[in-house]
Amino acid sequence: MKLSKENISALESHQRVLFINSLSGFKSANLVGSANVKQESNLAIVSSVVHLGANPPLLGMVMRPHSVPRGTLENILETGVYSLNHVHADIYQQAHQTSARYPEDVSEFKEVGLTEQWEDNFNAPFVHESNIKIGMEFREQHTLDINGTEFIIGEIVSIEMPDEFVGDDGFVSLEKAGTVAISSLDTYHSTNTLGSLSYAKPDAPTSVLSRDHTTSLSMIDTREIELEKQPQCVLVVAASGGIGQSYCENIIRQFPDIKLIRMSRDTGTLLSLSGDIVDIPVDLSDDQSIEEALNSLPENTNIDWVFVASGWLHDEQTKPEKTYRSLKREHLLHSYNINAVGPALLVSRLLAKVTKNHPMKIGILSARVGSVSDNRLGGWHSYRSSKSALHMLIKNIAIECKNARRPITIVGLQPGTTDTALSAPFQKGLSVDQLQTPEYTAQHLINVMNVIDKDDSGKLFDFAGFEFEP
Repeated sequence: MKLSKENISALESHQRVLFINSLSGFKSANLVGSANVKQESNLAIVSSVVHLGANPPLLGMVMRPHSVPRGTLENILETGVYSLNHVHADIYQQAHQTSARYPEDVSEFKEVGLTEQWEDNFNAPFVHESNIKIGMEFREQHTLDINGTEFIIGEIVSIEMPDEFVGDDGFVSLEKAGTVAISSLDTYHSTNTLGSLSYAKPDAPTSVLSRDHTTSLSMIDTREIELEKQPQCVLVVAASGGIGQSYCENIIRQFPDIKLIRMSRDTGTLLSLSGDIVDIPVDLSDDQSIEEALNSLPENTNIDWVFVASGWLHDEQTKPEKTYRSLKREHLLHSYNINAVGPALLVSRLLAKVTKNHPMKIGILSARVGSVSDNRLGGWHSYRSSKSALHMLIKNIAIECKNARRPITIVGLQPGTTDTALSAPFQKGLSVDQLQTPEYTAQHLINVMNVIDKDDSGKLFDFAGFEFEP
């Protein structure tokens, strides 16, 4: 679509309003609380609050032209104070309803079911249900000549929010607060942080700050490890790879008395570790090899954890596709075979052999780039789609085990960008903060395995213990 000034003017009025309002992108949703000198309250939703400065702390707000009675604007000019209250998912429908044209003597608080919260010596109500409440004093009014809209500038004089929303560096996590965004006039969005970046300098590469943006604590932080359920026997598949190898080292260190079964295409490349260890060769691309490997499992051994660390992105001849024009059948099939088919067949054959009533946790190395809902860049077609297929297989196996009342927990595990052969060609430009050691990744994945339970089966988790969407 490409529109000229004439095309835009020709749009039907309602269509043009929605269209143009959408172009400014996402804006935070706020409820403006105000009252007249008689403390008769008014509540209105706005999406135009902008930061103007930190010293003094100023916020600006665009309001409609004062060509007709505007209760909120008139109250602000009359009393000199108002409140800004962040809108979250639990109240966004009520907040939206405040945009209805109620009579001047009707309080939107009462009509939409939100609660007035009054503070001493402040003649404007806050929204009790809001997670972030800001008290404002009016400073300036500017009427824009071009269309008559009003730009109101206010100074922050009070702030109320839970302590856990604020980081040590002063950053406020809007995702912890649940603050929603608006696009156009009527569409509301929850948010997902991509990352916080370091201060941009012309002579230094950008790095990702390790700042907590999450809407809740990780399950690693909120769940207790049940000592009686700690593993006695752990099977690690693809144990000679960077993450698989470090996983074995860490699992032995954390549980020195366990039986560790390591599977690898070439057992001769496995590191020497002390403990009760069994090494078995397996080729995940070969059905007979999978069958022979499982037949070689020690008899009368109940496996508690299974970690499948296999994955293929590239080799010396084949690189990830940057465009659909590079798609090749053999590349797609090889990627599916290693990343999805092999792990699924191994789990399938393993479940057919183990005791049906013995609880087992299965974690399969996946990738966030295999998330369809999180795909913003495209490319890497074979790898992305094979990991998506793996996600579906994990979900299907989880459903079937649940229906059969088998105590199996199977999840996909995203390792983060780890310093291994798989990621080596793509590490250029990454800072130290963006690249994890295999040791770091393995320990975090073990922490996740420690706390997942049957209700998590079929889901996807990253190394920090946060769920992500397929």
